[in-house]
Amino acid sequence: MIVIFTAAAFILSFSQNLIFRSAEVYGFYFNDSRAVDRIYTSLTSSEMADNIADFMGSWMPEKFEVLEDTGYDMESVFTEEEGANMMAAKKILDISGVVLIISMIITVAIYVYFLRDGKKKVLADMFKVSIGLVIVGIMAEIGFMATNGGRSRVMEAAGMVELGEDSQLAVLLGADFLNMAAIFLVVCTLIVLAVCTYANRILTKPPRIFY
Repeated sequence: MIVIFTAAAFILSFSQNLIFRSAEVYGFYFNDSRAVDRIYTSLTSSEMADNIADFMGSWMPEKFEVLEDTGYDMESVFTEEEGANMMAAKKILDISGVVLIISMIITVAIYVYFLRDGKKKVLADMFKVSIGLVIVGIMAEIGFMATNGGRSRVMEAAGMVELGEDSQLAVLLGADFLNMAAIFLVVCTLIVLAVCTYANRILTKPPRIFY
């Protein structure tokens, strides 16, 4: 029964970390929306995307800041409140990263044990249930990312503060970005699910004399 949940957790968390730690995702949105051009900064879209992705991929950062040279000093593009919100978002992603590692280890260990024991059908049947959990997880992600109510619940649970419409962070990574990221996340999760389904089918396929 454990593998039902760990397999689903692996697929969902793998996709989350792949999307939100990737500079390409941020860069695509910034280039498409011209969001960076709408804030007060001399940084380019690619530079901003790299800075955010580097932060999301970093290990236990002390704070979030994107520095730019004003000619007199290096100043942060974002306020302390915006930085605190990004730290909260990073904490959520890091929890997802921990889930990814733990679920991967447990799932692989269970598969190795059951395959050595010849219990392929058990794994095949359990993975079918995992597919259902992944679909439920995708629907939950859409609800949390692509709806105002869902985003408000996440922000409240994470201890984030509501940012004004003039917030530079809200312009860059606000509702429009999350709507796009939700689409990317769904597509990525379905691709990962398809790959894992194929791998599961190969590993659990019963031996046959005639094909």
